[in-house]
Amino acid sequence: MFQKVQNKLSFICCLTTTLIVLVIILCCLHVSERNMYGQEQALFFLKTNTISSDLYLSGNIDMNWYRQQMEGGEHLLYIEVNGAPATLSGLILSEKDRGFIRMIQDYLNQQISRGNKHFTQTAQANTPDTVQQYFAYASEGQKFLVMQADLQKDEQQIRYLFCYNLQNFYHNVKRQRLLFAAIWLFSIVLLFLFARIFTSHALKPVVQNDEKQRRFIAFASHELRSPLATIKTGLSMLKTRCGTEKNARIFVLIEREISGMERLIQDLLYLAKAENAAFCFHFAPVNLASLLTFVYEKYIDEAQNKNVSLSLSIAENGSYDCLCDEQRIAQAITILVDNALTYTPPGHTVTLHIYSSHRKCYMQVIDTGIGISDADKEKIFDRFYQADSSRSQKDHFGLGLSIAREICHTHGGGISVSDTTGGGSTFTIRLPQRL
Repeated sequence: MFQKVQNKLSFICCLTTTLIVLVIILCCLHVSERNMYGQEQALFFLKTNTISSDLYLSGNIDMNWYRQQMEGGEHLLYIEVNGAPATLSGLILSEKDRGFIRMIQDYLNQQISRGNKHFTQTAQANTPDTVQQYFAYASEGQKFLVMQADLQKDEQQIRYLFCYNLQNFYHNVKRQRLLFAAIWLFSIVLLFLFARIFTSHALKPVVQNDEKQRRFIAFASHELRSPLATIKTGLSMLKTRCGTEKNARIFVLIEREISGMERLIQDLLYLAKAENAAFCFHFAPVNLASLLTFVYEKYIDEAQNKNVSLSLSIAENGSYDCLCDEQRIAQAITILVDNALTYTPPGHTVTLHIYSSHRKCYMQVIDTGIGISDADKEKIFDRFYQADSSRSQKDHFGLGLSIAREICHTHGGGISVSDTTGGGSTFTIRLPQRL
């Protein structure tokens, strides 16, 4: 299911970003082509002004000069003197070139005869008594900028027609478009890979929550089905057998299973309220050293019964006053002490330690028990996770550490676990001292 969702999200993300990139590329391409065309026009005007200046000022207009203006036949230059073709134009231009010039002249005359005065634009000349008009012309797939200029030199009326070939310009435009298209296609691949990585990270919490939900359903089904089966069996025995001694044992068994179910339901309700911010905390000044002493005295007898040495250590010269919910912090400490006594073998020790540093209070539950592997350290605060997969401890459902973490986070603190020197685990609760 999540694979299909990821594929759809990746496609939508990739499609959206590629369209945005396409719009940006088209805008950049449009601006670039306009600038390129502007540069081509500027070069065109520069060449026509050079031609006008040379024709007006120079008296040495020879064949080399003529060929230089045409740049090896790439452009065309046609000159008339007093209405007749100049000698150089007749010598250098081929019949095809002269035919092309006549086509342009016919086109120009047709536009003028139709009264279309707007197809040409006047260009400012750098020589006196010179009128320049230019226009765009296309023929057989080729495009030109054409300049027609009339200038007066002495008693001669000189007219020239200069055709500037835009083939190189459109060749560069085509090459640039292909380059931009290649960039866009390459960006699609990169954006698709980015979309896959992005959606994978975006869906990771959803996948994890789904996995936790599946584990919760399996866990709750197992933990609730077992006591219900026990209760059902006990009630069936009560109906068929009427032994007083057996009835008492069955009642004890049923009461224990119901207590376990009640504890599980209370833990689930607490976590649900903590998630929805519906649980109320009552903050008040509390001396955490006194609170830790209270928890210690509460468990001293149970530790003796399990042959576990329970001790209390309070660092001197520490400030342990803190603004917190006394009952909830006591609940968090109780969870840690209860776990320590459960998983610490007889003959080992559990130490409650408290100290303060940099306006923070640290409460530790240190045991010398079986310890926790590095892989389990990253998961033990997850709900329903138990390092003991056999679940031999029926009073522990894998919710206690999750509850302790929620309590600490609500107080602006945190909880962590580390290895005890020599073996075992050390759980540390960190709370800010806010008064």
